[in-house]
Amino acid sequence: MKTEKRPGLVRDLGQPKQATYVELFFDVIYIFILFRLSQTLLNRLDWTGAYQTLILLLAVWWVWSYTNLVTDTLDSRLIHIQLLVIATMFGGLLISTTIPEAFEQRGLLFAIAYVAINLGRSSLLAIALRRDPLGCRPLRAVPWFVVSAVPWFAGALVDETARVALWSLAIAIDYLAALSGWPTPKLGRTTPSEWNLASEHLAERYRQFIIIGLGETVITTGRTFHASEFSLHRGTAFTVAFGTTVLLYFTYFYRTREKLGTAFSHAHEPGFRNRESAFAHLLMVAGIVAITVSDEMAIAHSTAAAPASWLVIILSGPALFLAGHALLGRHVFTRVSMPRLIGLGVLIAIGPPLVGQPVLVPAAAAAVVLAGVVGFDLLRGGREVGDQSLPPRL
Repeated sequence: MKTEKRPGLVRDLGQPKQATYVELFFDVIYIFILFRLSQTLLNRLDWTGAYQTLILLLAVWWVWSYTNLVTDTLDSRLIHIQLLVIATMFGGLLISTTIPEAFEQRGLLFAIAYVAINLGRSSLLAIALRRDPLGCRPLRAVPWFVVSAVPWFAGALVDETARVALWSLAIAIDYLAALSGWPTPKLGRTTPSEWNLASEHLAERYRQFIIIGLGETVITTGRTFHASEFSLHRGTAFTVAFGTTVLLYFTYFYRTREKLGTAFSHAHEPGFRNRESAFAHLLMVAGIVAITVSDEMAIAHSTAAAPASWLVIILSGPALFLAGHALLGRHVFTRVSMPRLIGLGVLIAIGPPLVGQPVLVPAAAAAVVLAGVVGFDLLRGGREVGDQSLPPRL
């Protein structure tokens, strides 16, 4: 059966669904954004610093995720959509310059850039799609972004403690409004008929972002090793850090390449399935940020005793990644991967005995746990891992 063509800016689902160059160009800024997030956490290794980093991560992930939906729903080969993506890229680059000082002197600039991206993009899309049923979706989002703009701007004008509280409220409004379908008087909520998801494209975009995140860990590993005086311990930490990145790669791409797009296309409610997958990838990205920090700590301070706060960062990175991938597996394969749950349990169990050990020890222990998960996949799937975990076509 032929796919009905839609006029205007809307993507024709019968056309090729590969990502376009402008989308890959947009992703470039996230190499720097993820680096800045890891530096935010590294500069303040306590619960407050971790929570502030989480708020910033949720904000920048929302910018990427919403942009991803735009290029998935609309035809990003058109110059109008490309200019919108590039404008969002500029705003994202501006946001990156405010991290990690967003909770200090650069809070107002962060709020201005973030609100301008979300409110401006939805307003322009609502106008451009005013004659298409899909235009109701960005139109519903506009009043909600206006509502969340109040705590974003108010938080930027107060001290750090109040800013954390107000920005927590603001990001909660943004996420909860989207999860509930942006309920709006007279327009109602977003319905499944208002989604025009290109399943293979959506899956490819998530895979590409994971590659971006893993690339950031490689950059941090090389940069930190270069800046440190060479020793056997640092050389070992360098090897462990790179090995961890490779293990994350195999953990994610084992069979995900071939199944993720199918999971979207066969879903009864594709919008709901996308939200679930977005949350799973958010967990994995949070894990990558923590792993980036732990790589830097392991190389720069390989023989230093690891306090509890450092240990939490070192072990929570792989734990979050495994939890996110286990959740993704439930959506893709309709079951939770037991090796990933076992690995998660082991990471939690080994935490207390490792307090006070040299930083290299828990970093290596986490790598061993990941190796066990990948090893189980290799034993179960044979040569399938090597064939199907290749990077997605760009």
